[in-house]
Amino acid sequence: MKPISAASLVLLGVLAAPCFAGKVQTWFPPGTDFSRYKTYTWLPTKVLGKAGTVENDPVFDPIIRGAVGKELQRIGLKEVPEGGDLQVSVLGLGTSVPQLEAVVFAGLDPANWGTTTFTVGRYNKEGTLVVNLIDSAAKKSAWAGMATETLKTTPGAGKDKIPIAAEKLFKNFPGKPGKSK
Repeated sequence: MKPISAASLVLLGVLAAPCFAGKVQTWFPPGTDFSRYKTYTWLPTKVLGKAGTVENDPVFDPIIRGAVGKELQRIGLKEVPEGGDLQVSVLGLGTSVPQLEAVVFAGLDPANWGTTTFTVGRYNKEGTLVVNLIDSAAKKSAWAGMATETLKTTPGAGKDKIPIAAEKLFKNFPGKPGKSK
């Protein structure tokens, strides 16, 4: 099985986010032995916003690391400063998704049938959290997950949803890291 690259996960997140609003998706190679993983090391977190990609964003980085780190510890992994069995790559992104609410056509005159007079719509704000656990020795993805949720349109609206998204991502984590079968 080919490894899942960070770029593939970003593209997948951007393309799939409108389809999986409020849902969680996870992937891992069949036969992965999670019991051999005991430690993890952080890679820089990335937040994609209007200004582009920001590494270790001063607002979101502590929230992301806190939420994801809590879940990694809950499943039995220990954080180490370097040389972890797994490398944790995280991407957070916010996007505006158009929603078509109505299409108004011209009157019943057959000459105008099918002619759109105007449309009514709005933009919904969605946030996506993508986590990729990379096997440090194999340099391949051991597990990846993506959670997408509708957000309020106020600035910083996604901050309170990050811990909930992290919890949902790791709720059904396969195997028990650090514990023999």
